[in-house]
Amino acid sequence: MRFSKSVLLLTIFLLAFTGCRKSLPTQKDGSLQVKIVVSDTSPFATVEAALGYAPLRGATVSLTSRKYYDDNQNPVAFRMQSDSNGVAIFENVDAGMYTVFTEGSVEVADTITGFNVQVELAGAGEIEVLELMQVDTVEALAASASPLVINEVYFTGPPNKAFYFYDQFIELYNASDENVYLDGLIVGRGRPYHHPDMETMDFVQAIYLYQFPGEPGGSEYALLPGEFAVVACDAIDHSSFPGLEQSVDLSNADWEFYNPYRGDWDAPAPNVVNAVPERSVDFYISLAHNTVILAEGDGWYFGEWSESGYQYMHIPLDDVVDVVEYSSNPDKQKEVTTRVDAGFAGIGIAKYDGQSTERRILGSDTNNSSIDFVTIEKPTPGYQHE
Repeated sequence: MRFSKSVLLLTIFLLAFTGCRKSLPTQKDGSLQVKIVVSDTSPFATVEAALGYAPLRGATVSLTSRKYYDDNQNPVAFRMQSDSNGVAIFENVDAGMYTVFTEGSVEVADTITGFNVQVELAGAGEIEVLELMQVDTVEALAASASPLVINEVYFTGPPNKAFYFYDQFIELYNASDENVYLDGLIVGRGRPYHHPDMETMDFVQAIYLYQFPGEPGGSEYALLPGEFAVVACDAIDHSSFPGLEQSVDLSNADWEFYNPYRGDWDAPAPNVVNAVPERSVDFYISLAHNTVILAEGDGWYFGEWSESGYQYMHIPLDDVVDVVEYSSNPDKQKEVTTRVDAGFAGIGIAKYDGQSTERRILGSDTNNSSIDFVTIEKPTPGYQHE
């Protein structure tokens, strides 16, 4: 089973106007200006001669800091609409690295019905705002609508309850208009290691794997169009326990990670089972930095051994369906190749604060989690944040 991607086209050109030095300042000064020109490069666009591009008017444009946080520990963000020239100008910006995201729509005549339909467009990129006056041109990654994606990763644990993280879950989403099948798919926890050769290797590394039932490529376990599938580490109502009232009710989870080889308690939800009996660990992920891998389940194999006698699993890149690497610290080294995820979700999320990280737009996947994901105040298992 291979999941193809269709491309939504939009390019954004980022023009950063700043002050007088090349190096980043050591203090915030909030005196800089960022101008973003949103150019519609879809097949429906018409270039305006006076501008030299096709402006996307009324697009929502956000500029989110990779470095600065507000009093609630949320990334500092600016948001506004593009004007009649497709331009958004942000004032009082501090120097630093920013993620830019824009979304808008155009009306297009349906050639069959003759009625106008709304076509959604999205674009994204990153910009380093410096004090030196400069003009940067950044072409956004094309947003793609992937049939099956990891939509949310909740890894932090609930607030005010240190050392409790058993309410972790991942959420899948079918963004296509057809059924996709989970039969035999594997979910892996990536190896927490920056391999010096990872950009040339034809596989990603995992430290353990769990597998959906059914034969790889089968059609027994369908995820319907527009539906979510929540896979809980423990499919119980965690909020029912004393002191865990701010935790998550996962008693209605669609699936549960289950390890039959170490006496794991089995909740009523259907099981995603440990695929490697010699790995006597439950499916839990790091509270700070890790990688979640969704892949086809028939091509993985055992790889090299660690110095401590642990053998890693290798998943061929061709088998990868989706990957999300998250890190609370944006300066950490990558642990998975940028060919499957070029960024980090969950930047700035602290351990045990109850926040989660979820796709900005359902199904939109640029293979850069810094762009694709946003931090949300609390987990949303089985539905999308507003």
